[in-house]
Amino acid sequence: MTENIETKPENTEVVLDDTPVLRCNRCNKPITPETAVLTPTGYRCQECVREQQKVFDTTKPIDPVIGFLISAIISFGGSWLVPRLGFFTLFIAPGVGTLIQNAVRLAVKKRRSKVLNTAVLAGAILGSLPFIIIEVLNLIRMPGDLLSIAANLLPLVWRAVYTALVSSTAYARFKGLRL
Repeated sequence: MTENIETKPENTEVVLDDTPVLRCNRCNKPITPETAVLTPTGYRCQECVREQQKVFDTTKPIDPVIGFLISAIISFGGSWLVPRLGFFTLFIAPGVGTLIQNAVRLAVKKRRSKVLNTAVLAGAILGSLPFIIIEVLNLIRMPGDLLSIAANLLPLVWRAVYTALVSSTAYARFKGLRL
C-alpha cells in the first residue's frame, strides 16, 4: 500500500483562501496583495515602508514651532485683507498658502517631517480664525433685520473661503503635492 504523497518546495507557503503570497523585497517577509506597498524597486511590507519614511524626518524639535508661528502670522495678515479683496480672495489665498510654504521652508532650512506639515496646517487655520470669530460675533449681535444679516454674511463667507484655500494650499505644498 503505497500512498501518493506530494511534496511541495520549501520556499512556498500554503494560503487557505488561495490568495497569492508576495514577499517584501527588503526583509523577505510574506505579504498579501492587500497589505503590499508598491515602490519603484518592488513590493514592500508596510513596516519596511514606515521604517524608510523615518529616514526623511529631518526636523529639529524647534522646527514645528517655527513653522506654526510663521504660518499663523502670514495667515493672520492675509485674513485681515480678505474683506477688501472680496472675489479676488479666490486668486490671492492660494498665493498666500504658497508664501507660507516658501517662508517656512526657508526658515527651517528645507527640513521636513509629518509633524511640521501638521504644524503649518494648524498655524494657517488658527491664524485666520480670530477674524472669523469676530465676524460671527458681529452677526450674533446684529439686530434681526434679514437684509442686513445677509449683507454682513458675505465677509464671513470670504474669510471661511480664505481659511480653506490658504490652509489646504500650504499643507498640500508642504506635503509635496503640486497642483
